[in-house]
Amino acid sequence: MEFAGLLLCQTLTPGGLHEYFGLRCWEGTMIIPGLTAFVEYLRGAGWILEDDDGRTSLWGPPQSTERQSVKVVLPGSEEVRDYAERINDALRAVAYVEQRLPQEIATDMRFGGADNVSVRLTPNTPAGEAPLPVAHAAISALRSYVVASAAALDTYHVVLPARRPQRAESYAAQTRLSTQPGSFVLSLALPLADVDTEPVDDLPGGQEKLLEIPLQPFGRKVTNRMFAAARDAQRLADEVGEGDKPLSSFGQPDQISVNATELEALSLLGGPDHDVYQIRYSQSPLAPGFHEPRRLKITPNQQRILGEAAEFLRTRQPRADVTVVGLVVRLFREGKYGKGEVVIQGVDDDTGQARRFRVELDESDYNKAVRAHGRGLQVTATGDLDVRGTRRSLRRLTSFSVLPGIDDD
Repeated sequence: MEFAGLLLCQTLTPGGLHEYFGLRCWEGTMIIPGLTAFVEYLRGAGWILEDDDGRTSLWGPPQSTERQSVKVVLPGSEEVRDYAERINDALRAVAYVEQRLPQEIATDMRFGGADNVSVRLTPNTPAGEAPLPVAHAAISALRSYVVASAAALDTYHVVLPARRPQRAESYAAQTRLSTQPGSFVLSLALPLADVDTEPVDDLPGGQEKLLEIPLQPFGRKVTNRMFAAARDAQRLADEVGEGDKPLSSFGQPDQISVNATELEALSLLGGPDHDVYQIRYSQSPLAPGFHEPRRLKITPNQQRILGEAAEFLRTRQPRADVTVVGLVVRLFREGKYGKGEVVIQGVDDDTGQARRFRVELDESDYNKAVRAHGRGLQVTATGDLDVRGTRRSLRRLTSFSVLPGIDDD
């Protein structure tokens, strides 16, 4: 995740349009979109061109909106002296119709289509400031939140593997982080473009470009998942907090499918002290099925329950397709022949932590384990991880093998 210049620009002189590290900024708060990008955005969002006399163009809102009295006037050229002021007024008009922030719309144009997820923190500090531990926790949690929700589109495990799907990691790398005015607001721009397309990087000279957006863009699926995960997790946290349901409900398939990483991220966004925070989901009209902004307020008690739920899923719930690599430190079977049980001390790919795992093997694999133990060779086993207290077992093995030693051919 990279820090974007949007909303981090400095005003070099009082008022007007300025250049700062190649970014076009207005009043130190916003990048001014180019005229072509603005026109393409209006067309893509369903605005209607009502008049164009060469000097200005007049646009009416989409027929689907109730705010039909609002009009947008654009200059005919970027060379006009008051271009920045006119574009700023046009952004505010579009923002009123779409019930979004002007900064969100400017970012939408800049990325060629982008949703927005922002978090308003409430630290006991002056507006625009936050203690470093709070800011660090929130930024780290936001990245985990994006990766976990993107990964959930391709995997259905309540505990994600240590190696996230590459598609999720690549998409998180395309998101941009900025700040907004307020107590302390972190804003994420999530491109609608699929990660399989060319990355949406800043174009030279402040140019912008709208991409061809599919009917169901990957970015929209991610933001929909992020909202649904937070909404459902919050609802279940309230039921657990009121005593209506046990904490184990988070792992029940008939409840919600929020994964442990999403739960942990939502529990950490409020910082180490779990301060109350608000999270806002704003969607671009450039993709079908967009919603007006939706907000959630996550309380300290909800955050604590979500953190406990994440820990519960990671330590109590069985997980499928977990691979353990390590040394055989114990062998047991009742007779000279037949199946037996071994204990492997090693690291699993689910948590990356060194632990002991009990594994029941058939006769052939048990004999392999005996030879590995005698020669000090590592083994690898893949199966479903079952956790009962401090006891960890691999069941329903799908593979077991001995790793060759250094001296083996």
